[in-house]
Amino acid sequence: MTDIEKIVWGGLAGVTIYVIGQLLSKFLIEPLHELRKVVGEVRFNLSFHAPTIHTPIGRSKETSEAARQALMESSCDLIAKLHAVPGYMVFRHLSFGALPNRKDLKTAAIQLRGLSTYVHEEGDKASKNIEIINKRVAKIESLLRLKSLE
Repeated sequence: MTDIEKIVWGGLAGVTIYVIGQLLSKFLIEPLHELRKVVGEVRFNLSFHAPTIHTPIGRSKETSEAARQALMESSCDLIAKLHAVPGYMVFRHLSFGALPNRKDLKTAAIQLRGLSTYVHEEGDKASKNIEIINKRVAKIESLLRLKSLE
């Protein structure tokens, strides 16, 4: 093999490795990272909107709407980011438990949507549903493997 052939083959190998690395990054690593970010955003929304979620007396129309919007966005983002990762279950097993399973993510998204329906309630009805709200929040934290803030 001549020196020119070695240079050409070396260049082709370098380009091939670069392209494979970019494909792995764009189609696997970035979607997994985005999914983990959404789980972090769920934690943020549950914490930031906790006064509205857990304290019916302090609710206003504006804070209730902001909390509802944030919870719905988190729910939709969880589902969207989950479906953006090809072969999610394979990578979940390779992550040694760092990622929740697909069913838990979908259930958490459903629980977030359900929780968003309670943030507008006021008065006696809201007070009666505090236990349901607390159970939904605990379920979401459990499914997404988030530490409880209590």
